[in-house]
Amino acid sequence: PRMRSKSTQGGGMVFLYKKHLEQKISVCEIIKDSIIVIKIDRSIFLKNDEDRYLVFVYIPPYKSVFYKQYDVNDLFEDLESVLENYSTKGISFICGDTNSRTSTYDDFIKEDNLPESLVDLTSYSADSQLSLRVNPDLKTNTWGLKLLSLCKSSGFRIVNGRHSEGYANGFTYCGANGTSVNDYLITQEQNFELIRKFIVCSFTTFSDHAPLHFEFDSVQATTVNSRSAGIPENDVLTVIKWKDENKFEIREAFRVNYDQLNSCFENRDLSSDADIDTCVESFSDAVVAIAEPFCKVTTRHKSGHKNAKLNFDKPWFSDELKALRRNYIRALNAFNSNSSTNNHNTLNECKKTYKLKERYLKHQYMKQEGDMLSVIRKTENYFMQSLSQKRKHLKVI
Repeated sequence: PRMRSKSTQGGGMVFLYKKHLEQKISVCEIIKDSIIVIKIDRSIFLKNDEDRYLVFVYIPPYKSVFYKQYDVNDLFEDLESVLENYSTKGISFICGDTNSRTSTYDDFIKEDNLPESLVDLTSYSADSQLSLRVNPDLKTNTWGLKLLSLCKSSGFRIVNGRHSEGYANGFTYCGANGTSVNDYLITQEQNFELIRKFIVCSFTTFSDHAPLHFEFDSVQATTVNSRSAGIPENDVLTVIKWKDENKFEIREAFRVNYDQLNSCFENRDLSSDADIDTCVESFSDAVVAIAEPFCKVTTRHKSGHKNAKLNFDKPWFSDELKALRRNYIRALNAFNSNSSTNNHNTLNECKKTYKLKERYLKHQYMKQEGDMLSVIRKTENYFMQSLSQKRKHLKVI
């Protein structure tokens, strides 16, 4: 969930898909910013007798700040209702961060067989006795027990540690206080065969959680080169990057194009939100158009160049910070290879040092930029008057 707080740097849930699947995917339901139900049309699967529903879920940690915002017990009830509803419409899969630690406890009812005298009197379907899950996290918590209870009541089963094509069924979370398994793929037992591959991927610098990778058999398989995805061969990429050596030419270009900038604000009702948005958009387009000849940077992606990409560092990214980041990545790779206590401690130390330094340098840069904006704001009237006088002088000449 995304909270409206000054200290909140992120949050929320997002679902991304490829353009060619646009007509085959639809959002069915969003519940409390924590559950997103996605429908995938049956036509793209090899076994296409039913549509498939992906239920992406985020359950806030027990007694966290998010826990106070949402009634998390209701989220489990909402999730159970979603499963009951969409399981009758197609094949359902649950995936996400549930903050649930389940150890190797059973997610099905043991010895669930009915007495022979009752078999012919009811249509009750007994739970299958599944194999023991491979789980490196042998602890449980409150949400873990609730998740196991949900599995038993709904007939859904945890895929982690069970799938025949599952690799690296290891920890899915790595934080300062330790490692755990919080992220799961869950579905009904008969749907296990529809999952072609299931992988708990390595940890990255983007998140404390390891990505879950799972594949279905589709009608048309596509292969993407991950190193050059989004950069077609021999395609030219263009970006705008400030060049300090051209600042005098840029200043002169703005002076010459004063009328174009001023026209963005003419005949506008600034009490109207629509007009304000139009002003900002047209002014931004004009600024980019004027500065582009002096700030444009292009690069061409060549076949065979595996790392062809634009790589512009943030202004505050110093050489010292680059060295700290390299240490952090080395420690992360070592932990991915061997998740020992020693490697975990080293990773935490390197990450903490890098993040603190990055936050400090970014704060210093933003403070400097804020001071510069303050100076510009104070001299704004003088600057505009100066441009106006120079424009009149040009007209006289």
